[in-house]
Amino acid sequence: MAQYRVMLVFGIFLLLAQAALASNCAAQAYSKACASCPFGPDGKIDQSCSGGYQSSGVACSATAHPIANAQYAAGKCPQIQSCIDELNSCKAQYSSGNDSADCQEGSVSVCFSAADSCVDHAAAECGEKPPECKTPAALLLLPLLAAGFLKLTNRI
Repeated sequence: MAQYRVMLVFGIFLLLAQAALASNCAAQAYSKACASCPFGPDGKIDQSCSGGYQSSGVACSATAHPIANAQYAAGKCPQIQSCIDELNSCKAQYSSGNDSADCQEGSVSVCFSAADSCVDHAAAECGEKPPECKTPAALLLLPLLAAGFLKLTNRI
């Protein structure tokens, strides 16, 4: 029985690792900031709180694209800077000035999703090789996880 639990935990870990490689770092950071940070009476989000989530989003993106991150740090990947500029432009265009309303409405979240996509493309242009078989590997693990779950719940 313990071996099935280990198999299930290992399978879940692999699925989470595959999902992390999909690089939705900026969108997740924004979503977590909206859900977790306090807002002032004027609707502005607490800057120290949201800054922490922004830093975690940057760290996530750097981890998801280590080669492109190194290239950017060396000044050899201006495409990443273009993504940052596009994100800032998009936020300026879609933000109402009330962070609380923006979080609830969701229009600014589109900017962060677009930034994630932009960074994925920029990383590829800067020499990052996308992980092969990302989706098929995850799909192959789903039946294994389902079988493990059914075995654990004594349905097999």
